[in-house]
Amino acid sequence: MPSLRHYACAVALAAALPFAAHAESVVLQAAQATAGADPHTNARVVDIQLKPESRKALADFTRDRVGKRIQLRSGGVLLSSATLMSPLEGDSLRITAGEHGFAGKTADEIAQGIMKEGGLTVDDENTAK
Repeated sequence: MPSLRHYACAVALAAALPFAAHAESVVLQAAQATAGADPHTNARVVDIQLKPESRKALADFTRDRVGKRIQLRSGGVLLSSATLMSPLEGDSLRITAGEHGFAGKTADEIAQGIMKEGGLTVDDENTAK
């Protein structure tokens, strides 16, 4: 006969499963990634053209996450963390460097890394390690 402690552990695990199962990520493949500068602010940017299959994957991933925060990474570098105002359904993305660049990397290094490593990862905020 299971003890009360075993029952309590099972309940705790069952309660945690919906949260763990909700965390997802999707890998996007870039057709092209180019470093540049925003013409209005002169901030460094990386413009990314997605491959067709990745356009659909990004739209599907973001459709149910409007109002929630997501993260965009390349090669383990956090490029952006933002609250979605609408699904991302286009064929391209522009990522603008923060105050300190892209975690100490230049826009050129990020663009080259995206092309060399084959893409980007989009995930629910605070789920990637």
